[in-house]
Amino acid sequence: MALTGSTTREKVYNFFKAQGLTDAGTFGLMANIDAESNFRPDNLQNTYEKKLGMTDAEYVAAVDAGAHDFANDCAGFGLCQWTYWSRKKALLDHVKGLGVSVADTEGQLLFVVKEMVASYVSLWQLLKTTTSIKEASDAVRAPGGYERQGQGTPRGDRYGVLRGTHERQHGHR
Repeated sequence: MALTGSTTREKVYNFFKAQGLTDAGTFGLMANIDAESNFRPDNLQNTYEKKLGMTDAEYVAAVDAGAHDFANDCAGFGLCQWTYWSRKKALLDHVKGLGVSVADTEGQLLFVVKEMVASYVSLWQLLKTTTSIKEASDAVRAPGGYERQGQGTPRGDRYGVLRGTHERQHGHR
């Protein structure tokens, strides 16, 4: 499946709509992606850029070359800022199996679906049926939800973020 759209936001929107998510479910998930990575699939968690001494591009190159222990470095990475070692290992195995970079947008989106279908079935179904963007966003970041934030990390106003995402997607303010 080739991604369609001229921006990463458009590609993410079109991808999840093609997976059967409602507009509300799509925007709820997109709000969390926006807050996590600003739709940058190559995004290394900012605090780890200094800690690891690498830029986003250097990190991706090292991971793709097998020169960095991606799974065990505790750094958030990608569209969803995967951090936990087992999820990062699964992401890396997934994109390697596809023959693409760890920073590949489509590879990461396919991994989101793979994780949702296998481990977040009720959330995935909610994203396919909800008519409430807030319900979708809150469900994605709820305890035990898809977004597993670290200890002491503020959640912020994802619903406020998604209002901006929705407006940018539809080209109005």
